[in-house]
Amino acid sequence: MALFYPAFATSKRIQKAAMNAPPIRIGERGPAVAILQAALVDLGYKMPRSTRKTGMTDGVFGEETKNTVYRFQVDKHLKDKDGAAGKDTLAKLDELLKGTAMLPPATPPVPPLPSTRDYAIGKVEPVVKPDSGAGVWNSRPKTAAAMVQKHILQTEVLPKAVLVIGDDAVKHMYHYLGNTGKTLEIDLEGMIQEVPSAKKRFENEVNQAKRFVEMLPEGTYDIASKNAESAYNFKRENRNWFYAVGGYSTWGQGKVSVKKAPSGMEYKLEFEYRFYDRYNWDIGKKVEIIGITITDYFMGEFHRQGLAQEFNMTGLARRTFRWRHGQAIPPNQYLPEGSR
Repeated sequence: MALFYPAFATSKRIQKAAMNAPPIRIGERGPAVAILQAALVDLGYKMPRSTRKTGMTDGVFGEETKNTVYRFQVDKHLKDKDGAAGKDTLAKLDELLKGTAMLPPATPPVPPLPSTRDYAIGKVEPVVKPDSGAGVWNSRPKTAAAMVQKHILQTEVLPKAVLVIGDDAVKHMYHYLGNTGKTLEIDLEGMIQEVPSAKKRFENEVNQAKRFVEMLPEGTYDIASKNAESAYNFKRENRNWFYAVGGYSTWGQGKVSVKKAPSGMEYKLEFEYRFYDRYNWDIGKKVEIIGITITDYFMGEFHRQGLAQEFNMTGLARRTFRWRHGQAIPPNQYLPEGSR
């Protein structure tokens, strides 16, 4: 029989008595008797002779203990009324006492760390789904016309295209025609400085992180965006980045230090601004270079014939921001360290 009252559960002798192997009865001495006597005292039964020397029960199962066990058996209408502590008696004692056991002090609840719509504690990056693209690579037979067109692009058109579509657009198109499918790291710093909307998107991301950081208690943390946000380089803003990237996704993450100072809370954010896009041509995007009109379908056909390959573009801009609570981040901290 399982005993739940801690003082009973830790005594092997009481555990055996609870199985009548054998019960604890008159003439027995020891810790198990003292625990039994104490249990009866805790339930309100007076045992003056057994506690007279030290105030604690003496562990001697004499006439007083036998009579007290008997009174308990009568009071609780137990079947056995023999003054011995066996199965039924100990089961009833256990039932009455298990709820009175001292519980360990409750651990004070730790207040949950804050979270916003934009940021949370942790390192998990948001999931970004790429565009569907031009279809399955090398899923159509190669044509002589497409091979000639690719050769003309690589040898005659792109070398002259920098002035028409821009250096990054030409670089990305060369990578596409290289047909490796390898990820390309773009010049994200250049895009931020050259495209007004890209600069604004970067600054908005920093300020989302700043608002979250100012909610944190003193300590050090990893933080990350909960969602990637979409943006677009419009042709009217910058022709180069319109053709080089177009639509893209960005998010932020970083390491934060929050410290108390005499003047208030001080913050340090080692920030990483991350970029992702899949290089493929948007529907309706086209450009004419030295008499050749390059459209999304034109470029996508190279991919489908296995003559070029779409690829992932990634980018990273790092900053270290320092500020005090209630203050704006100094403008120069938004700039790359080498240009401050």
